[in-house]
Amino acid sequence: MYLDKGGFAFRTPTSLLEVHEGQAIVAKCGNYYIEQIPSQVSKHDAISVIGAYFYPEMVKDFFQTDLQLVDFRNNFDVQPSIVEPLMKSFIEGMNYLIDHPELVDDNLIINKLKELLLLLGKTEHSIQDYVNALFTPFEYDFKEIILENTYSNLSLAELAHLCGCSLATFKRRFNKYFEQSPAKYFLQKKLEKSIQLLTIHTLPIADIAYDCGFENVTHFNKAFKRQVGQTPSQVRMSQKDKKLSC
Repeated sequence: MYLDKGGFAFRTPTSLLEVHEGQAIVAKCGNYYIEQIPSQVSKHDAISVIGAYFYPEMVKDFFQTDLQLVDFRNNFDVQPSIVEPLMKSFIEGMNYLIDHPELVDDNLIINKLKELLLLLGKTEHSIQDYVNALFTPFEYDFKEIILENTYSNLSLAELAHLCGCSLATFKRRFNKYFEQSPAKYFLQKKLEKSIQLLTIHTLPIADIAYDCGFENVTHFNKAFKRQVGQTPSQVRMSQKDKKLSC
């Protein structure tokens, strides 16, 4: 996936990768989300992306490989791809074909996809190593996914999707690992973090709400007051008063 214009955040089960104009990433088949870059949440700029999707059987025909992997060097789920001069030239050619679809036929598409794989595989010992790595599933740890997404603004259904399971299975596994419901766990962790951040008096409450994964400031204020008994602003003022009295 090459980003021709704009920027976005690419969320994997365990990381959030920022992609900016002129950059590219390679991702295995998996459960991901494309989001706004955290520092640009107030912007709504358009993005332009060129992407290619590879099916195992199609790639198998390209390179006469059975895609059975015994040993490989590059185990990843998503990784940046360096846009070298050859890759840049390839992208420019693709842009031209997109602008002139009457020039495109099946043979040309197949040859361009094979060319792309060859360019992507330049960093490996062989194209077979790279192709095999592409189609080897990446293993995630359930607890790691939860810990890495504790302060994200994802619904339980979206978290279940990242974990590759149904919502019901997700809730059962969550209770098994953390011995409490997902809703209670996430709210507790977010409120604990927000209380810590409120001590940074230069940090706006709206930013604290976002950093802790609340939907908006209103949701943050209501949840905070319901659990703490005061609004975030009142807690911050009381912290200031304590410092002044010392």
